[in-house]
Amino acid sequence: MYISENEMKLSASDLVGHLNCSYLTRLDFEVAHKRRAKPVENNLFLTALRTRGDTHEKNYIEHLRQKGHSVSVVEGDRINEDTATQTKQFMKDGADIIVQAAFMDGFWIGRPDILRKISVPSKLGNWSYEVMDTKLATETKGGTLLQLSLYAELMARIQGDVPEYVYVVPPSDNFKEERYRTTDYSAYFRKVKSSLENAVKQGQFSDLYPDPVDHCEVCRWQLECDRRRRHDDHLSLVAGVSRMHTAELEAHNIDTVDALSKMPVPLSWKPKKGSSDGIIKVREQARIQVEGRAKQETIYEILPVEPKFGFNRLPEPSKGDVFFDIEGDPFVAGGGLEYLFGYTFLDENGNEKYVSDWAFDRNREKAIFERFIDFVIQRRLTYPDFHIYHFAPYEPSALKRLMGRYGSRELEVDELLRGQKFVDLLAVVRQAIRASVESYSIKKLEPLYKFNREQELRVAGSMRAQLEAAIELNNAKSIKLSELRVVKKYNRDDCVSTWRLRDWLENVRSELVAKGVELERPVAATAEAGEPSTEKSARNAALFELLTRDLPVDALERNADQQAKWLIANMIEWHWRENKSALWEKFRLGALTVADLLEERAALSQLTFVGAVPGAGRIPTHRYRFPPQETDIREGNKLIAFGMQDLGAVANISVEEGWIDIKKMEKTIELHPEAIFRFEFFGKDAQSEAIYRIAADIEKNGLANRQSYSVAKSLLLKEPPLGEGIALRMPEEEGIKAACRIIKSLSGRVLSIQGPPGAGKTYTASHMICSLVKEGKKVGITANSHKV
Repeated sequence: MYISENEMKLSASDLVGHLNCSYLTRLDFEVAHKRRAKPVENNLFLTALRTRGDTHEKNYIEHLRQKGHSVSVVEGDRINEDTATQTKQFMKDGADIIVQAAFMDGFWIGRPDILRKISVPSKLGNWSYEVMDTKLATETKGGTLLQLSLYAELMARIQGDVPEYVYVVPPSDNFKEERYRTTDYSAYFRKVKSSLENAVKQGQFSDLYPDPVDHCEVCRWQLECDRRRRHDDHLSLVAGVSRMHTAELEAHNIDTVDALSKMPVPLSWKPKKGSSDGIIKVREQARIQVEGRAKQETIYEILPVEPKFGFNRLPEPSKGDVFFDIEGDPFVAGGGLEYLFGYTFLDENGNEKYVSDWAFDRNREKAIFERFIDFVIQRRLTYPDFHIYHFAPYEPSALKRLMGRYGSRELEVDELLRGQKFVDLLAVVRQAIRASVESYSIKKLEPLYKFNREQELRVAGSMRAQLEAAIELNNAKSIKLSELRVVKKYNRDDCVSTWRLRDWLENVRSELVAKGVELERPVAATAEAGEPSTEKSARNAALFELLTRDLPVDALERNADQQAKWLIANMIEWHWRENKSALWEKFRLGALTVADLLEERAALSQLTFVGAVPGAGRIPTHRYRFPPQETDIREGNKLIAFGMQDLGAVANISVEEGWIDIKKMEKTIELHPEAIFRFEFFGKDAQSEAIYRIAADIEKNGLANRQSYSVAKSLLLKEPPLGEGIALRMPEEEGIKAACRIIKSLSGRVLSIQGPPGAGKTYTASHMICSLVKEGKKVGITANSHKV
């Protein structure tokens, strides 16, 4: 954002900034009018991100050159009349690829990474251009589509038409492009664009405040806004406070941490959203933070003891215990990469040992995952009472993800999860103590147990950013030994800190027991995996091996046939894995407190028993009220009561009015829980056997043989519904009419309809079904959900 010749100029970055944070627009507006100085950037993470982005763009341009495209580069660092004129001339000349094009039109300027020539007539001649942007993110976000929409609109002022598609190129070995239809996002683009234009025209920002948002992490104003919040003693500095809490408190003239810490309890008012308990919880957090400030140290206090929570979740320490931490990079193409497994434990001589296992590609990621699982399974044989300690849920989640990605060590991971061998110390801390910290990260808690890190965090952040850039750009050879050493020390600090935290918690627990507080240890859970029968498991494993033995580990290296075989091989036990996921989710929810369940969409918390609903019969239906909260619980859902007991099913519910009717079971008539969550489990033996038959046929007869399972094979190969190169929609044809026409022409192929909620998938499908029924066809309908 800047002013040129008394006219405001807005860019794609301004559009994305406005989407993420209106206060950012205010700050940039003030810089443009010289009311505020632009911040000096010293964010090493942002610098590394830009370097990664520039390298990725250069690599893609080189890829285009190697494919035979001529590349024309618009020279000049700024968007001005010279660079805009160069761009227009390249477009009029019909250049193949235009790099760093520059557009200017009224308010708006834009500089897309790449314009690519296509054989679609326009004002330019028998050709036109489409827009491409190289992005590091593995998932395309709304901001990226806003940028591309702006570039497409600005380009249309020159060539006459907005291109049908825009493209994003994330990092990958083959630079696979992601295509997006421009008109699908045009309304969204116009809304955000109009909002920004109106904001800068009016220049009225007095009611805005720099509330923390996700964008803060990559914003140049991060330090400035943080200083403002600290100067104001803003409520966002309270650990665990939400925007909902802040809105409720500010409505009652409580707008600082200090004011919140002194707020009278119990509350004299009822929150419009959320619960009184939630407000009181953040009030108590503010109180201890203010006390910690006064003492200039990190202090803590013990929370009321609840059975099965807090200190009661700590298992008896064992010599076999392992302290585990993973370093991962979510930006690596193909779903991120877990590049370092670190774990600390006592070796056979009783000495602390640290293992760092590295992976810079898919083959090695699979290997370090398997080595770790093999290590802990072997350790369990020697120390049956051992546990794996970690801080926050990332590590078990990553292991589940890797188990699914590689179809490896599935039974072993399931045994560890079902046997409750993983202990999340963050959950223990949050349920056991209250500390004078602004966030319950392990680094903020370390003063409690006097842990001093060997590796400086600022340097570690810089080295991690450089190392991850090399991994993302498939350039592991460029990783320096100094980077590996720093990241290894950082990871080791995390592992050892987790160990010291566990020991500190055990010491506090022992002090409580010595004072007469009754605490328990978790009951050793059965590690029964619920896996298929031994015979079926061996059969499935044998077929999996036959289908995958010659396939590349990295999906980007597989051709269409290989990817299809990989998909069907991993679907052989898909239903079993899904059932396991449902059970894991049940145990996760069952480990949460009543307060925690208030934040879960699969749950309802703070229930109050009202009475029996008339006319329910011998087994009653009970009505409960609950405070305002978001929930996905619906009529017919089976319910688990807080404490992990089957309760009954939902007979009726009104989220708006805050009540739920629960059809009880005979054994739960007298049970009135404080909280509930939904859990449904269905057997899928018939479906899994059908998948096995398809997989066995593909292994025996191949994908080209269409004598059997032709539709399944077409789906696995992602074949176009009507054949290669045949358009699905005619010019000006509506989507529904196209779908009804295509569905009648399918022969051994599949029409897939995708889109976000509300896009019209079910509506379109209903028209397709009716059109087929009118022609006398039989129509089968199936889904993962039993609601279908």
